[in-house]
Amino acid sequence: MKEAKLDKGMLHTLELENFKSYKGKHTIGPFSRFTAIIGPNGSGKSNLMDAISFVLGERTQSLRVKKLSDLIHGAPINKPVAKSCFVTMNYVYGDGGKTKSFTRGVNNGSSEFKIDGRQVTVQQYNQEMEGINIFIKAKNFFELSRSHDFQQEYDRLKIEMNKAEDDTQQNMNKRRGIAQEKREAKMEKDEAEKYQIMKDNVATKQKILYLHQMFHCERLIKEAKEELTEQKKAISHLEKNKAEEDAKVSSVQQDYKKSQKEYHKIERKIAEKEKDLMTQRPLAVQAKVEVQHHQKKLETAKKMLATAESMEEKSKGQYDALVERKKEIEQNKREFEEEIAEMTQKQELKLSDEQVNEYESLKRKALMESGRVEMELMSAKQVLDTDKSNINHELRRKTEHEQRVNTKEEEVERLKRQIEHLQAKIKETDEAVKDKKSGLGHIEKQVIETKSRTAELNKELIDVQRKLSEASGDSAEGERNQKRNECIDNLRRVFPDRIYGRLVDLCQPSHKRFQLAITKVLQKHMMSIVCDTEETAKDAIAYLKEQRYQPETFLPADALDVNPINDKLRDIKKPAGVKLVFDVINVNNQAARKALQFACGNALVCEHQDDAKQLAYGGSGLPDRYKAVAMDGTLFQQSGVMSGGSADLKQKAKKWDDKVVRGLRETKNKLIEEITTLSKNRRKELDVEVERNKIKEEIMERLETELETLNAELNMLPPRIKDLEEKLKKTEGIVGGLEKQSNAVADKIFEQFCAKIGIRNIREYEDRELRIRQENEDKLRSFEDEIQKLKYEIDYVQSEDGGKKVKTEKEKVSRLEKEFKELKKKEKNEASSLKELEQSLEDEKERLAEKKEIVQKLEIELNELKKAAQAATREITAAEKSFLGLESVVTRKQHERHTLLHSAKINQINLPLASGSLADIDYDDFDDEDEDMETDASTSNGNGPSVSQEQLDRESHIKMNYSLLPRENKEVEDEDNVKKMTDRLNKEINELQNSISSLNAPNLKANQRMEEVKEREAESTEELETARKKAKKIRQQFEKIKTERYRRFQEFFDPVSNAIDDIYKQLSRNSSAQAFLGADNMEEPYLDGVQYNCVAPGKRFRPMDNLSGGEKTIAALALLFAVHGRNPAPFFVLDEIDAALDNTNIGKVASYICETAREQMQIIVISLKEEFYNKADALIGIYPHPAACTTSGVLTFDLTNFKQIGINEMTENVPPAAAAAATTA
Repeated sequence: MKEAKLDKGMLHTLELENFKSYKGKHTIGPFSRFTAIIGPNGSGKSNLMDAISFVLGERTQSLRVKKLSDLIHGAPINKPVAKSCFVTMNYVYGDGGKTKSFTRGVNNGSSEFKIDGRQVTVQQYNQEMEGINIFIKAKNFFELSRSHDFQQEYDRLKIEMNKAEDDTQQNMNKRRGIAQEKREAKMEKDEAEKYQIMKDNVATKQKILYLHQMFHCERLIKEAKEELTEQKKAISHLEKNKAEEDAKVSSVQQDYKKSQKEYHKIERKIAEKEKDLMTQRPLAVQAKVEVQHHQKKLETAKKMLATAESMEEKSKGQYDALVERKKEIEQNKREFEEEIAEMTQKQELKLSDEQVNEYESLKRKALMESGRVEMELMSAKQVLDTDKSNINHELRRKTEHEQRVNTKEEEVERLKRQIEHLQAKIKETDEAVKDKKSGLGHIEKQVIETKSRTAELNKELIDVQRKLSEASGDSAEGERNQKRNECIDNLRRVFPDRIYGRLVDLCQPSHKRFQLAITKVLQKHMMSIVCDTEETAKDAIAYLKEQRYQPETFLPADALDVNPINDKLRDIKKPAGVKLVFDVINVNNQAARKALQFACGNALVCEHQDDAKQLAYGGSGLPDRYKAVAMDGTLFQQSGVMSGGSADLKQKAKKWDDKVVRGLRETKNKLIEEITTLSKNRRKELDVEVERNKIKEEIMERLETELETLNAELNMLPPRIKDLEEKLKKTEGIVGGLEKQSNAVADKIFEQFCAKIGIRNIREYEDRELRIRQENEDKLRSFEDEIQKLKYEIDYVQSEDGGKKVKTEKEKVSRLEKEFKELKKKEKNEASSLKELEQSLEDEKERLAEKKEIVQKLEIELNELKKAAQAATREITAAEKSFLGLESVVTRKQHERHTLLHSAKINQINLPLASGSLADIDYDDFDDEDEDMETDASTSNGNGPSVSQEQLDRESHIKMNYSLLPRENKEVEDEDNVKKMTDRLNKEINELQNSISSLNAPNLKANQRMEEVKEREAESTEELETARKKAKKIRQQFEKIKTERYRRFQEFFDPVSNAIDDIYKQLSRNSSAQAFLGADNMEEPYLDGVQYNCVAPGKRFRPMDNLSGGEKTIAALALLFAVHGRNPAPFFVLDEIDAALDNTNIGKVASYICETAREQMQIIVISLKEEFYNKADALIGIYPHPAACTTSGVLTFDLTNFKQIGINEMTENVPPAAAAAATTA
């Protein structure tokens, strides 16, 4: 290939070894100023693009592989051809055509970088690339302008500047606050001095108030304790008396309970024996009746046995005679067959083969000459045969009718025997009826019970119908419900014992108030179908699809993953009324229990929404959260999701009522069926009697009719036979005349043949042979008919097997005798058991009467003792009540004393003490009002805080010094006067406190606070000055770096922005085209984005996203060429930029590259369209080699010699020089 003159840096050649689809070593190039890479899809064009990206330092993720080793040829199919691969870029630069090679390879899964054969680090490699203006990391203006070099320093200084300004502002605010605080401290100091004077007056008044209350509280405690000592002695005496009465009651009560227990035990035993007796009495009566009944049956069976034996003797004689007759006829038949064989041997005329042939030839000749006569003779013979056949038929009919008459007569005889047997059965039944009448009372009782049961069932039926009416149960079900019910009925029929039913039908809420809550929890599983295994569920689903039913949800018991029930949830006390949803549902089926547990889980049901919310959101004090539902159907889940009850939920809850309605409907049908059955049983006896008479009448009528018909037919047969015989004689005359004519012709033709074989005429031969054969066949047939007839008669007699019947009757008699013995034994046992039960019942009743008398006596004695004990208890209760009242007074006053001491300690009132210390008093939690001076109300009611007895005992050692208390306060004893004096002191204290309150409680440490404020004012002034100096210095540094960063960005951005419009016009070949490039942030453009918009020729302005694919491509190329113009790279690599371009735009882009861009840069494009790549200086063709792993081949072609020739002309007539220029790489 001809090399272009290189006056500036450009890509010269690429060397590839085992890189992706390029197996082995390939040298691609040299590349011209405008080189196009072409080839079919899948040939490896993109792999060549990846090779260029790879050698320029692109990351692995951008090379369409997961790891570096996948770049080796064959690695994607786990058949790498080598352990390494490499790509070398030979770069030519300078006027002298200097060459520099950049090599990047993969060896043992890692990258290797070389420059001119010398291995370097990746940083050195990238630095060398940047030296020739190849920035692999440059993706936008920010990086291309290199303003990002200042980013780290810019960000650091900006943060420091913001922090310094914040510190300055905080110090300034702090200094203002201190000045305000100084003014407030001076005012507090003046108020504190005035406040202290008034405070001292209040303390004196409070001390007198506390001493006054303590004095009268201790006086009342002393008086109450003296009364308690006397009351305690009285209670001790009363308790001793009560203990004696309780001992007596306990002793008698034990005897009473023991006797009562024995009494109830005897009562239970009597009830059991009466129950056993009620059961045993019918059994004894039934056993007796069964013995009598079986005795009658046994006598009847013995009579039937005698009758059967008599009939067997008669039938046996008839059978022997028929068998003997059959043997005789079979013997005659054998003798006749032997006679025929002997006659055939003696009389047979044997002809030679020649004579037989001659006979057949003459016979044919005779038939031809006497053809008409023979036809008439044949016709007459056919009539003759027909008449004979008719006579034989009528004779057979006569014989059959005679046999049928005989059979009917025998059947009449047999019917008579059956009638005798039936009469015997009737007699036996009548005797059984007589036996039953002996137990008429029991039967009448059953009849009454049946009527009563019928009445009860009718009543239940009316009640059920009423309930159905109330529940609208009798109304027609909706079509959908009917379909669903039909579906489950069919499934249970097709899969019995495997489909259990819908979950809603297998369980029931324990109470109606739980219906909404249970419906909410089971909502999506209520109508699910429960089955035994997953296999059953699959079969059922297939059946539903086949029958075109709606889809259903199945819960197979063996496939459900069920979490165990948490038993601790059953012990929840707070909130009250919490239950497991599983526990408020009744279910019996084990598989349904598992399905229900799967649907419910550990969900809880609560009385109120607030309780459910606490359990679900962790506010109930429990360690975990739980799914909870309120009675109104509001559901709270652990995740925080809440769903409320709705009208739809109430509608679904009616499923439980629908289930009850279905149950009522089934009950109604069962009741109607049972009533119908009872009615049928009452009509049963009458129906049997009617049917019995009907059968007897039908049998007799049928037999009489058949006998009359047979006799009438038998009388009609002789005249018909006579007519046929006369007709036969006429036909025989006609046949005789025709035979004479035929014989004359035959005698003439067979005259010589007959002379040869020694007979008078041919008929002598034919008649003898045919006649003998016919006679023999007729006689043998008569023998067969007679034998067959005898067989039928023998079979008929055998069917009337008398021996079998005798055997049956004997077995019946034997069975009845055995049953009779067992029933007699059973009767004896039942009677004995009845007698024993009656005697045992009488004994127990006597014991019960004796024990009842003992119990009554003990009960009277016990009641008297209990009354005495209750009287003693009431006396003790009255005394204890009085004692507790005194104790309450002591305790209340002790608490009042404690409260006064506690309040004095909290309020820091120094009470004068004779002994002890206020340090023995513990601090308790008091309300704010207890800290006020109004202590009289709380102490007088004794509602102070709970105090231990140990604390009260410690405080009893504290003694007051009442020398400061005025005499008038000590001498007053009346409670009203004490209270009035207390109120007066409280009033004086309140007036003083109100005056103090109006002073707004000044700060008693105002002097100290004033000194502290002055010190902090000096410190804040110094800190503020330091912060101001620091902020000013950092701002100056930041402004400097900001200015430098802006300058560097604009140095790159402005030329691109200025040039892009001209380039877009040149690419569009239209001066009306416009391109705009502007920064979003004009002050600091590198912080925000850059807006790029274009107006296509002849169109209005539209956003970039709304441009067509070709317009976007032109706009993108304009931006690329403008950027390249500011910071030119040595070459451009463009991948299929003509894909979205039409032929017009392709021509524009190609013209721009050829006219303008090619002079400024080297361009390498992957192109799919001839209109574009035919403008290139050189072509690199990529083609695939067929193989398991795609292998690419390379062709290069120089187009500089063909610039004046079209591509089509070049293809048709390639010059020899051009053909020689194409080489294979």
